[in-house]
Amino acid sequence: MDVEQIERLRRPGFTLARRGYDRREVDNLLGSLIDWLESDAPGEIGDLAVKRKLELVGRSTSRILQTADEESSKLRQHVEDECEELRAEADEAAKLTRQAADDYAKKTREKADQDAAHSGKAAEAKAAQIVEEGERRRAEIEWAIGELENRRGAAIQELDNLQAQLASAIGTHRSGARPKPQRAQPEELKEAEEKDAVAET
Repeated sequence: MDVEQIERLRRPGFTLARRGYDRREVDNLLGSLIDWLESDAPGEIGDLAVKRKLELVGRSTSRILQTADEESSKLRQHVEDECEELRAEADEAAKLTRQAADDYAKKTREKADQDAAHSGKAAEAKAAQIVEEGERRRAEIEWAIGELENRRGAAIQELDNLQAQLASAIGTHRSGARPKPQRAQPEELKEAEEKDAVAET
């Protein structure tokens, strides 16, 4: 307020009325108001304005903090819900992965057992075949040995016969004083033995 407005308050010039406020009380109030405006009003009004502003800022800050707290609670709840959902999904995925690993291990074990059984049967069949082949060859060898022994026995018998014939011929020649016949050459004896062996077989 400027000085002119303050002076007007000192002399308000109200119309007098029979029924109304006591003029002296009104004048005293206006005087006190003017004195206050001229002295302490600027500082007190400034302090009051600052106080009012601080109260408004406090209310606004309180609303902001309350809103932030509410938003924080909502966000925290949302994050907790998402974490719980992700944890449930991770548990389910781990369960499925574990089940798949167990199934794979079981199938692998079964296949290994089947392969081992198949390999064992194949090895047994191969061993039986080898034993059978060995038995057949042993029988052939034993037959060949028997044949050789028969031929040896026949050859020994033939040699014994030839020896007896030679001894008889020698005895005859000595007693008759006939000229000695020519002795058979070893090659001729060998050919005779071979012919006899062929004739026997």
